[in-house]
Parts: sequence; structure tokens; C-alpha cells
Amino acid sequence: MRIVSHESPVLLFKELAWRVWKKWKQNRFKALTSNGHCPVRFRHLPYYHPLPQTWNRSARDIVCGIADEVCKGRFPFLSYETVTLGFPPPWHLDFVSGKKWEMTPSGELEIVRHDGSDVKAPWELSRLQHLPVLGKAHVMSGQDGYREAAKTLLSDWIDRNPVGMGVNWTIAMEAALRSISIVLLLNLLWPLRPQENPWLEKITRSLWHHYLYIEAHLEFSHIVRSNHYLSNIIGLVWLSHSLEAGSMTAQRRSYQQLVEREILHQVYADGGDYEASSGYQVLVAQLFTSVLLLLRADQVEVKDSFRDRLKQMYVWMETLADQQGRLPHVGDCDDGRVEWLLDDWKQMNSVALPERDSLRVSSFIGLGETLFGGAPSEGVTDSTWYELKPASRPVSTASAEQPANLSIQVLPDSGIAVSRFGVAEIIFIAISNGIYGKGSHTHNDKLSIMLRLDGEDMLCDSGTGCYTRDAARRNSFRATAAHNTAIVDQSEQNDVPDSRKGIFSLGNEAQVSRIEEFRDGEVRCLRASHFGYRKIGVVHTRVLKLKPKNGVLIEDTFSGSAKHDVELHFHLGERWKVGHVDSQATELRIGLIGTRNAELRLRGCDSFVAEKRPAQISRLFGNSIAAEEVLVRLSGGLPLTIYSELIWEE
Repeated sequence: MRIVSHESPVLLFKELAWRVWKKWKQNRFKALTSNGHCPVRFRHLPYYHPLPQTWNRSARDIVCGIADEVCKGRFPFLSYETVTLGFPPPWHLDFVSGKKWEMTPSGELEIVRHDGSDVKAPWELSRLQHLPVLGKAHVMSGQDGYREAAKTLLSDWIDRNPVGMGVNWTIAMEAALRSISIVLLLNLLWPLRPQENPWLEKITRSLWHHYLYIEAHLEFSHIVRSNHYLSNIIGLVWLSHSLEAGSMTAQRRSYQQLVEREILHQVYADGGDYEASSGYQVLVAQLFTSVLLLLRADQVEVKDSFRDRLKQMYVWMETLADQQGRLPHVGDCDDGRVEWLLDDWKQMNSVALPERDSLRVSSFIGLGETLFGGAPSEGVTDSTWYELKPASRPVSTASAEQPANLSIQVLPDSGIAVSRFGVAEIIFIAISNGIYGKGSHTHNDKLSIMLRLDGEDMLCDSGTGCYTRDAARRNSFRATAAHNTAIVDQSEQNDVPDSRKGIFSLGNEAQVSRIEEFRDGEVRCLRASHFGYRKIGVVHTRVLKLKPKNGVLIEDTFSGSAKHDVELHFHLGERWKVGHVDSQATELRIGLIGTRNAELRLRGCDSFVAEKRPAQISRLFGNSIAAEEVLVRLSGGLPLTIYSELIWEE
């Protein structure tokens, strides 16, 4: 209601008209899928152009190893341990809580039940992203067992998920991602054998139903639209190009135009996704990339504006990625993918859950490099599935060196600055609330900083935790206290709804200034403010003064009047621990022990109280690991400036 109450009557009327039309489309969908008629045939496009001579044994072993597990009824996921579900698996089960959804009309089902279940578990399984893995294992090994397993799995899903029934037909995004997985499998199994034609007819009918379902259940709104709507229209691009019928030529053009417009709407000029989330940056970039590769296979040109904006998305990721191709966690991240890539397979195959990071995306960044003209080298193999030369640098290794001199890169539209010098990388966050304050994946992270030393997180974002499985846990990970920033009078930067129904919304109080780069004498500085505390008469401004040898000075200024209580939060990476705490007359010193010794020094107040507290870091959806946090409390009359200096051994 908060979003709707600020919209114009004209826009609200358009929204009402859209919803009436959508209801008509849904009724038409029921009629079209109940008559058993399928007016389309499958249209094969050479999406993949595999180059077998470029596959190394390691990549082949990883893919076939995951496929072997699936054939045994053990399903690997990025976000979960490999789960024994049987073959075929139960498609409507939350395999974490053991709770399931009944086979009733989809529109009657309660998706979010607040009973410890999470609908993402059956949805993740029913995205069918194991199918392309089986298909690739078949291509790489030549073994028909993988082919037959993929066919059996897909046939069983169709049989046990009648269109419009059950939890897997509840939103169009899931149908869109699933339809892409199905088309990818068909591409990998092509050409089909004569005896497989009846199976192809069954699959084609299901793809037709997916097409009709997505059209009738578009997650569009004149008020707010997100990656859900984007996945819908990209799914329709995929399906319209993969199904042949008289009207499909016009539909292909129409949906391509929608996607080409949407990238300019949802992606800033600096390449950042407008949902204020690095996790959704990856998903959205992969969605757009899949369209570019699909249209390339169909020999269809895209607009220069589309290509340029997508290229900028990869530049954005390269700017933030560390030497191992890891992005910092900013905003929500539910580990969503269009298709699993090499980094995902490696982690699913051999990395324990506590060591996984869903934003380890070096292979995906490498794919972007090759797609936009990188020169050949060794190290990245995903691109070879598309007959692209390997990337210009082996981003999957940590061989790159940090710049000796201090560098600063600012992504002005996204509200992110990155500074690198010596062994340090510092990321400064002044991100506007997602979708212009209407988004569902924003965190209260204004003016937060992240610091890596020697390639390891010293100060990090707490991550996402979960969504619907635990509303309180969900809110704790997106709260101001979960980020390396300041809290005034226990107030949230953006109001966090108390209702369980508000787990995908925040207030829009914390407007931010653009990040300003300036010099204080010879010292290079970054500055930004947020206004989320204006409701209590306070404005928070943070300045970072970067010391190119071994430190950073953080100046937090709280403008206003009267006396206020302030908390400063410093969340340590799991390999860093709190050492000594020395409180002196004018200064507080806190020792930090990690890849090298460091110290946090605070001054500007005579009433500091420091506390080491247990904390949690979530780099994988639904999972977290133990860490430590430094909490510093103080009180003072405003205006007030607090100086926090981080110094580490050279």
C-alpha cells in the first residue's frame, strides 16, 4: 500500500486496466490448455557450438560427476548439500523442512506459509537446471545413460506437474527459467533420433503450455517491475524462437523489442542492476546474455544500445570482483542462475557448504570477456560451449596483482566506489534503494564499507540468510546492524515492516547523495551522506580518507542537535578475530588478528564502549557461518564527528 499511495490516479487507472486484461488472459489460458491442441512444432537453433578439443579433463570430470549423482537420485545444488531425493524426485517437496505442497489448483495454493518451509526448494528443483548438466555430460562423454536419464527426468516432471496444478505453476518466473532449461536440453540432445519423436511431441506440448502460461501470468506492473518480469519476457523470447507457428515471427520481434527496452529501464548507464543487489546483478546479466547468445544462434541482430548496456554490466562486475572473481555481497542474493556454469559446478562438486560463495563468478565474467572481444588465453572454459575464444585473462585464478599506487573507481549511478592499493581493496556503498524505493531486495547498508586484505574479507557484508523460511532471520540480515555502518537511537535507515507480509519490502526513508571523490591535501577521499535518520533530526555523512600504504580513516559526522546514542558496527570476515581492547582517555584501540595484524582506533568521544559479539555471514542462500563483530557504542550532543582508523601491518 505504501507504494500505491504515492502514485498518480492516471497510473493507477492504467494498472487497474492491465489487471483486468490479465484476468481475461488467464481465463483464455485455461481454455487453450484444456483442449489438448498443440499448434506448434519445435524449432531447433544451434545455441551451443561446443569445441571438444578445448575441454580439459577436470571440467569433464566435474560435469560427469554431477550428472552421475543425479542419475543415482542425489541432486547437487549450489545452495544446499547434495540431497538424496530418489530418481525421479518428489517435485513438490521442500526437502529442507520435509514439508510439501498439495496437488491442487495453483491459484489456490498459499506459497509463503511461515511454517518453516521455503517454496524456493521445490522451485529450485523444478527449474530443471540439472537437465543441461545431463545433456552436457552426454555430449562430453558420448554415454547414452545421461541422455536417457534426462529424458526420464523431464517426462516425469511433465506427468507429475499438470499445467495449472501444484506449486510449480504459481509464478511465471519459474515457468520461464524452467522452459529455458528444457530448450537447452533439447539443444544438447539434437539431433533427436527417430524413436524419440513421440517424446519430442510431448515436450513440445509442454513448452507450448509454458508459453501460454507465461503470457497469461506476466509479472508486469505499471507501478513496479523487477527481475521477475524480465525473466518472463526473456522466457517468451526463448520460447517464441524455439517454437514454430504462423504467428511466431511477429511475436519474436515483439518480445525482443520488450527485452531491448527493458535493459535500458532496469540497468543503469554504469552497468548496475537497479535492484541494489550484486546477486541479482549476476542473474539479470545472465538473463540478458542468454538472449544475446540465442539471437546470435538465430542470426538476429540486437540493438547497439542493448549490446552496449550488457557489456557495461560485465564491466560493473569486473570493477567489483576480487582477484578470484568473487563479487561482494550487496543487498539480497538467493543464488539464482539461468544456467549453472563452471564456478557453480566446481563448488557443487567439491567445496563444502561453509566454503562456498555464490558470487564466485570468474567463469561468468570470463564468458562476458570473450563475448565482447577478449583475446585468447587459457583458464576459462565456459565460453567454449558457444564457439567463443577463451577469455583475455584467466580470471578463475588469483594471479593478478593489486595496483601498487592507489586507484579509485566510482560507479556513480549504482552508488559504489572501489579503491585498491597494495594489499587492500575497499568498497564504499551509497546505493539508492532498489527500483527507486519500490524494490524488494534492498538492505539497510547505506554508507557501509567492505575491506579485503590479502584477498580475504576483513570487513564484510553479512549477506542474505534466507527469505520466507524465517521472517525474523530474514529481517536481521537486512537490518542496519548487519552492515558496517552507523545506527542512531536504534533507528533503522529504512523502516523494516513488522508484518510477516513485509519480508520483501522496506521503507524508502534513506535517500543517499552521490559519492563524491575529492582531495584533502595529498590524501584522496570519498564522501557520501544518507538521510534515513531525518525522521529523528539527524543526517549521517561518511568520509573515507585513503592512506595508500596501510590504512583508511573513516570520519562519521552526525549533523543535527540534541544528544543521541550512536552505534558503529564492524563485521569481521570469518578468518579475522578480535584481539585486545584498550580504552584510553581520548582513544579506543581494538586489535584485529587475521592475515596480518591490524588495529581499529576510535576517537572523537570520551564515552566509547566496545564489545565483541558473535555474528553470522551468509555467502550462500539459506546458510551462514560463524564470525565476530565489533560493536562500539557512544553518546554525544550533535553535531558530532567520530574518527575510526583502520591500520594494518605493511
